[in-house]
Amino acid sequence: MDMTLKVTSVLSDPTRYSIYLYISERKHELSVQDIAEKFHIHPNVARLHLSKLEEIRGLQSEYVKTGKGGRPGKRYIPSEEVVQLSFPPRDFRLLSDLTIASLAKLGEEGFRVLVETGYEYGKSLVDHYLESRNLSLVGVTQAEKLHVLSQIAKSIGFTVDESISDADHIRFHYDHCPFNENAQLEPVFICGLHNALLKGMFENLYSVEEFKQEENMINDCSTCRYHVIVTN
Repeated sequence: MDMTLKVTSVLSDPTRYSIYLYISERKHELSVQDIAEKFHIHPNVARLHLSKLEEIRGLQSEYVKTGKGGRPGKRYIPSEEVVQLSFPPRDFRLLSDLTIASLAKLGEEGFRVLVETGYEYGKSLVDHYLESRNLSLVGVTQAEKLHVLSQIAKSIGFTVDESISDADHIRFHYDHCPFNENAQLEPVFICGLHNALLKGMFENLYSVEEFKQEENMINDCSTCRYHVIVTN
């Protein structure tokens, strides 16, 4: 209970919460000065916010040589631990781990069910997003479609870079996987689920000719990177 109160107190500050989200979505180290400049605050204020976030294990720090001589500078990165709160206490992580482990015991059939479920859920996310905003796909540009995908991605815990190479090729990546903890348990199953979910989102918006994952964080890559070829 003491830790719960401490976490809620630390994250109740809007600027501190924004800093936490900003760093959590990135995998490279950020300094006090980086945060001060990004949020237009004094370095001492930035340092206080970062220290508070480190106290609740939302961030972790390490000392990195700057290459400019002098002492190594302190850098902050997202913590390996996940900050979760529920009232009253609930262990949803345990439930998800048990569910994934149960499906894994079914082998290929369990994997097929997981992928089908992820794909259908991805499609439903697009449907719900459009319905909630009274939007239609008629006349929607490719850039607007990618924006829809980006907004849905944010709502389920990761960030998609809205960058289009040309009219038919869409490349995107994300540095923060919302399923990372589960993926440590069953990487093949979880990555299959995540890929199917993303593919369902895309195929609800586009006619997809090819959907390919080029890099995967599970394979020691710094990011998950995709290349999608669409015909509309």
